[in-house]
Order: sequence, then C-alpha cells, then structure tokens
Amino acid sequence: MTEHDKPRLARLTAIITQLQSKRLVTARDMAEQHGVSIRTIYRDIRTLEQSGIPIMTEEGKGYSLVEGYKLPPVMFTEAEANALITAEQLIRSNQDRSLAEQYHSAITKIKSVLKHTQQEKTELLTERMQIRTPRQPEKASHHLINLQTAITNYQVVELDYTSLKGERSQRAVEPFALYSTQGNWILVAFCRLRQDFRAFRLDCIQTLRLTNQTFEPHSMTLLEYFEQYRRKYFPTPDTPLSLTAPNLAGNQNNIIMKTVHVEPFQMIGIAVRTTNQDGQAAQDIADLWGKFLSEGIPQKIPNKVDDTVYSLYTDYEGDHNQPYTTVLGCKVTSLDTIPKGMVGKSFDGGKYLETSAKGDLTQGLVVNQWMKIWEMDLDRRYTADFEVFGSKAQNPQDAEVDFLVAVK
Repeated sequence: MTEHDKPRLARLTAIITQLQSKRLVTARDMAEQHGVSIRTIYRDIRTLEQSGIPIMTEEGKGYSLVEGYKLPPVMFTEAEANALITAEQLIRSNQDRSLAEQYHSAITKIKSVLKHTQQEKTELLTERMQIRTPRQPEKASHHLINLQTAITNYQVVELDYTSLKGERSQRAVEPFALYSTQGNWILVAFCRLRQDFRAFRLDCIQTLRLTNQTFEPHSMTLLEYFEQYRRKYFPTPDTPLSLTAPNLAGNQNNIIMKTVHVEPFQMIGIAVRTTNQDGQAAQDIADLWGKFLSEGIPQKIPNKVDDTVYSLYTDYEGDHNQPYTTVLGCKVTSLDTIPKGMVGKSFDGGKYLETSAKGDLTQGLVVNQWMKIWEMDLDRRYTADFEVFGSKAQNPQDAEVDFLVAVK
C-alpha cells in the first residue's frame, strides 16, 4: 500500500460506518463529510460493491446497506473514546433516570470493543473527570426513554399529570418531540383532550402508559412547531423593529399619555440581552416569553408580591436602537433568594409617562404600541421602561396592557 492509498482507505472505512449508522445516506452527504466530489463518492461506492459489501441504491434518494448485514465494530480512536467518556459524565448529571441508566448500559457495551490500552485510558479518564454543578438534584423523571420509543413508533401515551400549579389531569397524547432546557425535559405532544399541541414537563408526569393505539404522523418538523408557536402567541409585525426617520414620517399616531411617579421596586425573573436591529428583539423576546410560560417561571419566583407580570427593558447602551436587556418577572419583597437561572433587579422608579393599549396580543399589540411610542418626541431617560400585564391582560385576544416610559 502506498502513502497515496491511505487517505482513500480511511475514507472507505468511514463510508461503511456512515452506511451502518443511517437507513439512507446521500452521495452529497458523504461528499460533504469527507471533503471530496460526488464523483469520487460514486467511485468509492463501486469499489466497496466490488469488494463484496452489499450496498443498495435507491434512485434519486441515496445508498443503504442490505438489511441484516453488519460488519464487525470499527475501533474507536482515542479522541472518540474520550468524547464518549465525557458524554457519560454529562448524562450522569441529567435529571431523567431512564436516560442515565440506558446510557450507562450502552457505554458498557461500547467499552467492551475497545482495545486493552484504550480501556485502561478510559478508566483513568473516568476517574479524573467530574461534572460539577451547584447541587446534584435527585432524578426528577423516569420517562424519557419510553417517550422516545413512543415518538418513533407513533404510539398514543396516557399521562397522569400534575401541573406546576398543582392541578391534576389525565391526558391521552400523541408524542411529537422532546427538548431540554435548564436541566428539564419537555414533551411536545398533541393533546386529545385540548385538541391542540401542549408542552408537558417530564418531572410533572406522575405515571405514563404506552398504549397499543397509533396515530398518523404530524406533518411538520420541530422547528416548524416552534415557528408556529411564536407566530400564534408572539407575532411580529411586517415592519422591522429598527426604523429610520424616513420610515416614521408616514406613520404618526397620537397616544394619550399621563405623567405618573413610579415608586422603587424589586423584581425577579429571566432575562435576555438583545437589540431592535434587524428584528432581533422580536425573536429573542418571543423565545423568552416561551420559556417564561412553558417552564412556569411565575410559580418559581420567591417572595412574590402578586401575579402581575412585568416586562422590563433596562441597561440600555444608548437609545432604543442600541442593545438592552429584557427581564420578564414579577415584583418581589426581597432579592435575598434568587433561583438558579433567574436574575434580580432593583428598580429606582421616578418620573414616567403612562399609556395603555387594548387589543389582541396575538396580532402584535405590544410591538405595534412601542412603534408608536418610538415615533413620539419624548425626552426619554433610557434607564428602565416596562409593560404591565395585570388582571386585564389574562385573555390574549382581548387584553389591556400598560406601558410606562421613563422621562426626564
């Protein structure tokens, strides 16, 4: 074998591994993976076929190995083995017990195919690595693996569910997707009771039963689901949030505002750093609201004064066209206890102009009102502005929201 042959041999071996890892692999995927032309991949496939590897071609789709054909396990490189050990440490700290147990079982099998020298090194690395967190919580759920099975088999699942408010219900759901945020796993599923998609925290599922019923696959991707969620609850206007003076000239609106004095207060919530440039804030704040609602943030805020929600805009770098911080949260009596992942803010209060807007939150009520405020010639301070979502904002289709703008 010449030195010139070695890269191709390594590529042929890697292509076999790719074909074993997926049901169907396209020539373009393989070409991009190995940095060669598609024509080169065609030649490699012919070489593998001539050597006795049973590769099936699906015209216009890609390549696959004949079902049932398996090659002996490919040896891991040292770097690959180290990556697996690192993943093992990360998964041990995950809050779902079923995931930790199944991964431990899988990694034990993987370790069995390692060379003796690799096994010694992985044992050493296991002893010398640890994922530290502020606290090591008890495993909060044991349902992740079963739900993964239900998703891939399109199985209806029955849940005994207790919400973060303590409300108990029984649901029959069609599992669609899973995602993890802040250490918690969330199930996205079509709820047959509500006849709509809902998000369920796995640690709130008391019992779970896989049924023999199946359902028709939902014709959308997870990204499309998130996009539909944002459009439904936090739509953005067609006009970009970052407006220049010529854009404003034809859109002058009269808003009645009254001068008020706001007393200092403290709040706890979740935050994001964002900017109105290129509509970035519309995306970031929609995501922040999604997290605020799906994770039940209001129920987790300690020392809360009431259930009124405040959307605070603060830490401006300049005017409203410069970066700033958005905080979603509630007023509190003390900042002594701030939960992990949240922030606390002390608010100085002062002179404000107050107005309100009524309408449909799902039709861009909040953003449209701010666009009108930006058009006004106000002597603003850019210290902290906010919206108030009180009792009159409970119905998204018929809400009244207060807007307060800091002025000099």
